[in-house]
Amino acid sequence: MGFEAPLRNVVVFGAGGTNIGHHVVKALLAQPESFNVSIISRKSSKSKFPEAAKVHYVDDALPHEELVKAMDGADAVVSAIGFGSLAAEEKLIDAAIEAKVKRFLPSEYGVNNTRPSARALCPVFDAKGGIIDLLKSKESTGLTWTAVPTGLWLDWALDPAIAFANIDIKSHTAKLWADGKHTLSWTTLPWAAYGITQVLLSPSETANKVVPIRGFEASQQDIIALLENLQEVTYNVEHIDAEDAISKAQSSWRENKDISSALQLVKAGFFLHGFGSDLVGEKIVQTGNEYLNLPELKFEETVRKALEQWA
Repeated sequence: MGFEAPLRNVVVFGAGGTNIGHHVVKALLAQPESFNVSIISRKSSKSKFPEAAKVHYVDDALPHEELVKAMDGADAVVSAIGFGSLAAEEKLIDAAIEAKVKRFLPSEYGVNNTRPSARALCPVFDAKGGIIDLLKSKESTGLTWTAVPTGLWLDWALDPAIAFANIDIKSHTAKLWADGKHTLSWTTLPWAAYGITQVLLSPSETANKVVPIRGFEASQQDIIALLENLQEVTYNVEHIDAEDAISKAQSSWRENKDISSALQLVKAGFFLHGFGSDLVGEKIVQTGNEYLNLPELKFEETVRKALEQWA
């Protein structure tokens, strides 16, 4: 199923805070000639949203009728929902179908969650892969979908308050998964958000498929080597026993369903080979870079900017 016209009227769910949803709204609003932007937010949200975007406040339980009303006239819904609320994504999909939305973008933005090894490793990847399965099963309703893996956001991962890459640019310490040499795909939050707008501007080319977008590939070792050069320091590096870390995290998740264990398994999926984090080298599907209008993103420049921002 293809569309001649771009998906102009876009609704974003999960636009609060400073994460990917916030950046998607900014990227859409920066192209007013192409997009009309609205936001669905829970009534309890304390987030401030850009004045140029219309905000639909709905009850925290996300009642079906309120979601359908908020999606009235929408061409596309972009979900940027956090892992802790992924169950709500099914409610968004049901409402999108009734509102006759043309395209749904689930909350992907990481590895390729269709990879069986990723789904077996980590409950986050499994839940997201399950949403893709659900969307495939709903294609007969007329709702199309695009899943957009973006690799890991390097600007976010190097924030010392998060240090998701296990690299602390303030204390000059790092913990490498195994030997730290697995090459994975990276983007930044603003670059990934812009890429999502390009997916929406190419509706027929991106319908009902996974469209990975990536800026560059680099390993933990590559990043540390560059940081040591730029900061003129030597990092204190430790190594994580990957097998042991995965075993403990999976055991803890089974017993406690704790977010920290789930996130540990997300890290394993990114920093170890075979779980879909190398969007080029693992050759699961063609990357969107090959047919979308995406700007170049340079490794050294991105690390420099992260240092300026966080160090």
